[in-house]
Amino acid sequence: MRFHSVPTITALALALAASLPAQAQQAPQAQLYIDVATHSMPGTPGMGAIGRLAGAMGGATASNNYGMALHPGMPGKYLDVALLNASQPGASARQAVPRGLGVGKEIQLLPPEPRASDHDTGPAGEHDGYGMQGDGSYRIRHYWGCGEQAGVGQPTEFTMTIRDGKMVTGGRMAQPRQVPANNIKPGPQYALWPNPSARKAVGSKASLVGTHQLTGDGLPGAMDFELDQNHDFMPELVISGHQDDGQGMELQWNEVTGARAYFAHAIVMDGESMVMWSSSEDGYAGPELVAYLPGSLLTQWTGKRTLMDAGTRSCRIPAEVFADGAQPMIQVIAYGNESTITQPRPADADRDWQPAWSVRVRNKSTAMLMPGMAAVGQDAAREAARPAVKDAAKNVLRGLFGH
Repeated sequence: MRFHSVPTITALALALAASLPAQAQQAPQAQLYIDVATHSMPGTPGMGAIGRLAGAMGGATASNNYGMALHPGMPGKYLDVALLNASQPGASARQAVPRGLGVGKEIQLLPPEPRASDHDTGPAGEHDGYGMQGDGSYRIRHYWGCGEQAGVGQPTEFTMTIRDGKMVTGGRMAQPRQVPANNIKPGPQYALWPNPSARKAVGSKASLVGTHQLTGDGLPGAMDFELDQNHDFMPELVISGHQDDGQGMELQWNEVTGARAYFAHAIVMDGESMVMWSSSEDGYAGPELVAYLPGSLLTQWTGKRTLMDAGTRSCRIPAEVFADGAQPMIQVIAYGNESTITQPRPADADRDWQPAWSVRVRNKSTAMLMPGMAAVGQDAAREAARPAVKDAAKNVLRGLFGH
């Protein structure tokens, strides 16, 4: 089997319009955003070729950077903190944290360094490496649902031919699910952690449980809030895949405490063919769902069987999906909570009082399984991680995945 560039499995968000009551449209003066993630790669515990490949696909470097909780690369725990201070945008701040976090008594939030280019695609350094190189004909097939056999009407197929810079497409392009565009794209108005002055990653035993206090110029007094187990790092998601000749692949995983739902996505490329599959039972769903999702969507999509419920522990990829011994890259996500903590209302507050600060906390646990990749050497890993796609192909794939 030939490996080309493997696509980063990322949260590719689309805007979801929200209609708010007039009295709720005024944002708090200070808004703190905390993203919490746990990531595992079964069978790849070290920093060998596979770990470096995962980091390259996620845009990670050897140090800790803001945005790595969105698309974790290597196994471990990830924490991103962003402050939006309306009275003094970009002003630094300090957050006192519990001892259990293991990074000292406090963390310092600083504005991001100016970028050399404005062409960055997002906070996690997303890129468009889909493995299609030069002129040629490419085919993308989509399957969905767990079971022994693929369902009726599968697969849907999209073809693309590029000759001398001209592109011809055929078939049906799958439409991504609409998820809220509520990730932070850090600009100079934010203060962030990690940052160039503090790149220490949290350890494997880190915990956010306890009292937090944010202080700094322009903040509405001290922001004191408590985080409990529902806001903390989720346990590691451990997945395994057993592939039977002609019978598909059986995915299994452990119970993750705090998980509200699960979703699995898989992809493989061999030559000019790309095959994608997801565990969704109600039609196409793609890598855009391997992301933080609000509770309302978790409830809605679990009911529609877009997502697997919290009690699910296995899913069989149908036999037709990855035939001929293809070794897919598989990602599974356990969705956690998304909650907002606001300034407590004073006892003597008048009728028009509104909170001056808010804290949004969300968590998830993800795992990536790459069967057969343990034997891939360093040269092949570098080749797989290197984006090399024609501009025309990039544009089509942006439409396909909702870029």
